[in-house]
Amino acid sequence: MNKRLQLYLQIFGVIAALYLFLVGIKGLSTGIKHLGGDFANEIMSTTSNPFLALFIGILATTLFQSSSTTTSIIVGMVSGGAISLSGAIPMIMGANIGTTVTNTIVSMGHINRGNEFKRAFSASTVHDFFNILSVSILFPLEMAFGFLEKLAKGLGTLLFGSISANEVFKSPIKTAIKYGSKFLEKLSFDNDIILILLSIFLTFLMLYLIVKLLRSLVLKNIKKYFDAYIFKNAFRAMLFGILLTIMVQSSSITTSTIVPLAGAGIVSLRQIYPFTLGANIGTTVTALLAALTLNVTALVAAFAHLFFNLAGILIIYLNPLLSNIPLRAAEWVAEKSHKNKFIPIIYLIIFFFILPLTIIYTGR
Repeated sequence: MNKRLQLYLQIFGVIAALYLFLVGIKGLSTGIKHLGGDFANEIMSTTSNPFLALFIGILATTLFQSSSTTTSIIVGMVSGGAISLSGAIPMIMGANIGTTVTNTIVSMGHINRGNEFKRAFSASTVHDFFNILSVSILFPLEMAFGFLEKLAKGLGTLLFGSISANEVFKSPIKTAIKYGSKFLEKLSFDNDIILILLSIFLTFLMLYLIVKLLRSLVLKNIKKYFDAYIFKNAFRAMLFGILLTIMVQSSSITTSTIVPLAGAGIVSLRQIYPFTLGANIGTTVTALLAALTLNVTALVAAFAHLFFNLAGILIIYLNPLLSNIPLRAAEWVAEKSHKNKFIPIIYLIIFFFILPLTIIYTGR
């Protein structure tokens, strides 16, 4: 009976730690959004250069910490005529890259724990490298042929002559996390810097507890459960990624949640790979739902986001010549980062902040 009670307490501890972990991520997102959101909004509406728009999408999503937020704003801008559909598509591509910053930050919580960090960092960066490869292939194709725009417009014309939907979907999980982050804001006395520091501390502390508790729950049994059900095959893993991301309406949160499991050795990099692709598809639902309250043009922009993610899976993941490239790149950078702890920090700062800022500044 004592063992059973201990098991229930451990399971409750994992759920509570996971909730507080997500609250920490939400608080971090809110703090960064307050500090950089106005800047992101301003730069998003001031360019017609597709290459600059791509890096604006990366930077805006890095500042917002959510591709769902960025793409929802983009479809709103398209609806209002602030940007054209052809200008929105590169931003949406950039948003897919920028959204991976959160799980990369989360993996830093394992940085002093050897192989655990290597597993966690490779799990976080496989999402990065897939999206980078996807953009590298699809961006020039879109600029040359406009196939995503044509597909999205075709589907929009076929399905919707007018939009009458007025309901906005609200996730109960997202509401619960938002409630917790509001409490965190009160603890920080509405100071964004204190909020960011508190959120980072809470995120890393909960990350440590999740890994500790999961290990105490007998890893082999948990691993069997994941192998038997959620991660039994690539299709199930991808479907789980889609459904979980729809529930929380954030691929950043979804992919960040799986990083501690990778660090603990519960799921492998190859199992996580299709899961992150499912998160890419799931995150398009937020923009689609936002577009339903706007107009056909907004829906077309949201469809373009969906088609971009589906095209990436078809061209890369289902292609045996390209499928392993993100895996190998993630393993390679994780191995280098394991040997030199400055590499992930430099990668994070340069790729997600300095490079986009430099290109946007010089391009404008």
